[in-house]
Amino acid sequence: MSAEDTIILVKVLHTAIFLFASGCILYALGCGLVGRASRKALLTAITVPSLIGVLWWLNGRECLLSTIIYRLADGDRSRPDIFLPERIARLIMPVSTPLLVLAVALVLWRQVTKRWRQQRSE
Repeated sequence: MSAEDTIILVKVLHTAIFLFASGCILYALGCGLVGRASRKALLTAITVPSLIGVLWWLNGRECLLSTIIYRLADGDRSRPDIFLPERIARLIMPVSTPLLVLAVALVLWRQVTKRWRQQRSE
């Protein structure tokens, strides 16, 4: 398998992980807005993008898969590392991070108000 083939496979993986993590954030946001969720699914929806964010931060604010692609491309950082337009790819972390924080805040708020209502009705 050539380096170019490997780069394409890593880009496909990178795009798939991005789509899954984005879906997780949207699911968690929806749970926070609606107030209904499976605990396991919600925990996964919050943990997956959070873990990706921590790894991104620990890797010098660069995705680990991007680093792999750039190494395979002999350091060429001009080529895209994901199957998204460049202007959208640059916005992934600045947009997804506040959305995830909002989702977690909404979920916590729902839990606190639910418990408060239960205690109040007793």
